[in-house]
This record gives sequence, structure tokens and C-alpha cells, in this order.
Amino acid sequence: MKTIKLLAGAVIACGLSVCANADEYTQGEIYTAMCQKCHGQYAEGNPAKKGPSLIGKTKEELSVDIYELESGGYQSSGSGHDIMEYNLGVIENKGMKVNPDKMAEYIYTSFGKK
Repeated sequence: MKTIKLLAGAVIACGLSVCANADEYTQGEIYTAMCQKCHGQYAEGNPAKKGPSLIGKTKEELSVDIYELESGGYQSSGSGHDIMEYNLGVIENKGMKVNPDKMAEYIYTSFGKK
């Protein structure tokens, strides 16, 4: 019984640690580490990776796009959206958390007004 309590405590501690780590990354850090490979250093897009430009979208459009990706809202098969849904999972597995509204604000403020 003591072993089970210790194991449960360790699982809870690890879970809390993962949650704490998710808050350690800013949306800019997540973009730089995980998004710019396909969307470009300045959100200009990367045709070689089939990453569209994000420039010119409003904050609201960007936010809706990210929310739809998180919820699997796009019903296309074999598209870039499928890749992005997968990539969001990879981002989370690395202990990062994309906040759609904050990421949209970051992209729009940093790149969208050009």
C-alpha cells in the first residue's frame, strides 16, 4: 500500500511538473522553435515545406485558424491542415502549450502589420 501511495505521489508530481513547464514558454519562443520552419522566420511562408504565409491575416482570423486546428475542425484529408494538427500534438508533447489567442496576437503584432 505504501508503494502505491509513493507511486501515485510521483505521478502527480510529474504531472504538475509538465503543467509548470508548459507555462515556461512564451508564444514567441514556441513560434521560433516550432513554427518558423514551415511558416518562415517572419511568417512569410515556406513553399518548400508547404507552409503558408501568415502575413495579412487579422488577429481574429489567426486565432480562429488555430482554434480550428486544435479541435480538428478542418475536414480535409492529406492537407496541410492535417500536418498542422499533428504538429500541434508534437508541440504539446515537447511540453509547450499554444494559446490560440496569444499566438494570434504574437503573429499579428510581430509580422502581420507589414
